[in-house]
Amino acid sequence: MFVRNAAAMDQSNQAAANSADIVSDIISTIRVTLRCEMTYPEAKKCGAAAGQALSNMATNNKPLQRQLMESEIRDCKSPIESIYLYLLASTNSKTNMAGLMLILNTIKDDDSLSKLLCTTETGQMLAGRVGEMFGESNDDEADEKTMLYVILEEIIQRGHLTLLLTTDPALEAYGLLNALAVYCNENPGSLVCSQIFDMSLLTAIARILTKCHDLLQNVWKSADDTELGDVGMDDIMAAHRSLASTVSILGTITTDIEQQLAVRVLDSGIVQQVIALLGLLSQNLPRIEKASTASTLPETESGLIKRLFMFKCSLIQIIGNISHNNTAAQNLIRELHGLALVLDHMRIDDNHPFIKEYAVVALRSLLENNPTSQAYVSDMEAKGVVQDPKLASAGIQASLDSSGHISVKREASTNTFNVKENSGT
Repeated sequence: MFVRNAAAMDQSNQAAANSADIVSDIISTIRVTLRCEMTYPEAKKCGAAAGQALSNMATNNKPLQRQLMESEIRDCKSPIESIYLYLLASTNSKTNMAGLMLILNTIKDDDSLSKLLCTTETGQMLAGRVGEMFGESNDDEADEKTMLYVILEEIIQRGHLTLLLTTDPALEAYGLLNALAVYCNENPGSLVCSQIFDMSLLTAIARILTKCHDLLQNVWKSADDTELGDVGMDDIMAAHRSLASTVSILGTITTDIEQQLAVRVLDSGIVQQVIALLGLLSQNLPRIEKASTASTLPETESGLIKRLFMFKCSLIQIIGNISHNNTAAQNLIRELHGLALVLDHMRIDDNHPFIKEYAVVALRSLLENNPTSQAYVSDMEAKGVVQDPKLASAGIQASLDSSGHISVKREASTNTFNVKENSGT
């Protein structure tokens, strides 16, 4: 009965309820009922009602909100016993919503409680669970996903997401990254991005890229391309989701990037990791050209995994974005062999439609107003000729002379056709 009464609680009788210690009774009810909700359906209903009651009592009740955060987050000796985590762990969506509403009402417009959530062990576990639920939800129109995003948006806007990612960001944090990607897409302004992306957050993103690179390198280390290395499928999916969100984030914040943010991006190590990832993907995702006999990736486990990591166009776009009107970025990318890597993608690839166009746009940004990079491309020379098996079977051979000219001839004929090497392409 007290649960139903508490569910209808308003500000006029909150003080009386607090003095009667109803809150502790409700919390005890939540713990007891949710422990046995899988066994007794009525316990699930009672737990949901108790959760809603607690959430209602805390609405617009700042003393109670602070009391709960201090006792259930700051001073909680066993994180899994926190009442907040009890509510989010329930199999009842109504109970979950009550817990989310309680969290949102507590941290909204309260910097100190939001920070407390993101700095304590229990709070970080709770915020991580919110991110996990957001990442796993596939229904963008669901009320629960909207509530999850609003909570994470509050954390992002206050600059506290950094506190959840900087220690040692795990690939399993893809839900938090996904929320950040959504936030960036909805708030693409350079001023907003510059305020949110401090050096700590950018460094955390660089670490995520490093972890994705290392995991993929381990996946594709098998010489015969049929095994996954020492990596589980759950880890691979986490890497895929984290990388997808991270690439989206970087694509947004590097578009028309503000100068101060550009400097931080260069100093964070992100550019190095983007180039390393592009190089790794280029080595392991075969270019499929129309003249090629291979039209699909191999039906091996490794081949199936490769389909999850078709990010080369996005990585090239990030390289082009960050180098636009930025001589320091242009020089760094050239020194890291990123310029040569972009040039290598100026060819048709049916696995990555329009990759040639992405490379052309990026190349313009990489070379614009940079004589050194322009000279680098101009000085590139052909090193040899790759013989096409089909042409070879028809008796046609190509060769490269010392002056950079390509000579094409039919072995059985004396007719020779000379083609001037187009320097820099």
